[in-house]
Amino acid sequence: MSAELGAESWDDLSVVDPVRMHPNITGAEALAVFQRKLPGAVAEGREVHHPFWWAPLRVRTRGLLRRESHGPGQEMNVFVNAVTGRAMIADFTPGGTVEAGEAWSTILDEHGGQSRLPSRSEAERTARALARAKVVKTVKLGMGIEISTADGHGLHGVLKPNWLVTGANSKHSATILVDGLDSSHYIVRVEKLDRNGAALR
Repeated sequence: MSAELGAESWDDLSVVDPVRMHPNITGAEALAVFQRKLPGAVAEGREVHHPFWWAPLRVRTRGLLRRESHGPGQEMNVFVNAVTGRAMIADFTPGGTVEAGEAWSTILDEHGGQSRLPSRSEAERTARALARAKVVKTVKLGMGIEISTADGHGLHGVLKPNWLVTGANSKHSATILVDGLDSSHYIVRVEKLDRNGAALR
C-alpha cells in the first residue's frame, strides 16, 4: 500500500502510522558492497530499519518592507535521526508501507529506551534550524524567513531501510551497514583473524 502519512499522536515519541520504506538496494547488491571491502569473504545480510523523523517543510522569504511572505515558497524534506538527533535534507519524498505504531515503538526500544532519545520537539527544532540555515545562505541580508509545515501535520515517522552484512575471509571478520537507498556504507566492526579463524586479541 502506498503510504500517505497522517498526523502524529499526542505522545511525545509515538507515531500513529509510521512508514516502512522499501530498499532500492537488493540484498545481493549489499553483499557485493561487502565483498568489495573484504575480497573473498563469505557473508550474509539481513534487512534492518532505522527510525527517522520526517519534517515536510515549506520555507518562504519576505523583503524588508513586507510584513507577509509571498509566493509558494520552497519545499524541503528534512530527516532527523530519531536516535542521534542528527538532521539531513533529503532529495526525495518518502513512501512505502504503512505500519502499526508498535513497529516504530519496538525499534525505538531496541536503541536503549525512549527516555534516552531526542524528543519530538527537539527533532522539530532541529529540522527547522537546518532548513533555516540552508535558506539563509541564499537570501539578502535583512530578509525575513518563515518556516511552516508543508502538509499541516508536523513530524511523521519513517523507518529507513539498511542492510546489515556480516562475514569473513581468511584474514578478517567484519560487519558493515549498507544504506538501503544509495548503497553508501560504514564499517560497524572489523577484527583480524589468526590462522585458525579466531579473532586476535
